[in-house]
Amino acid sequence: MRSKGGAVVVHYIALELPGLRLPDETAKLEFAIKSLGDAYQFQKFAWIVEAELTNTEISERLVTVLRPTDKLLVMRIHKDWVAANVPQPELDWLSGRNYSGVGDPPLFRR
Repeated sequence: MRSKGGAVVVHYIALELPGLRLPDETAKLEFAIKSLGDAYQFQKFAWIVEAELTNTEISERLVTVLRPTDKLLVMRIHKDWVAANVPQPELDWLSGRNYSGVGDPPLFRR
């Protein structure tokens, strides 16, 4: 997936979905999130996605499958992250993502 030649970066997507959901609604939302890029469901309503999209582009794609009462938060995870009590396969997935991108300051300065 290419979006204006953007760099692949990691985004955190959090949702609050009040009310009951039909399986079809849940499937559409899950498909929309997985279509963004390499997606990992960290919690029931929290996803981590590695994509070549901006936060705004992700939000614009997901809002089409949300109800007006749903809440959505999309933010980029930038370099520093910490996890506790997370199984090793999940830590491996998280460690393998690109947390920097084009335009980021260098990690080391001379």
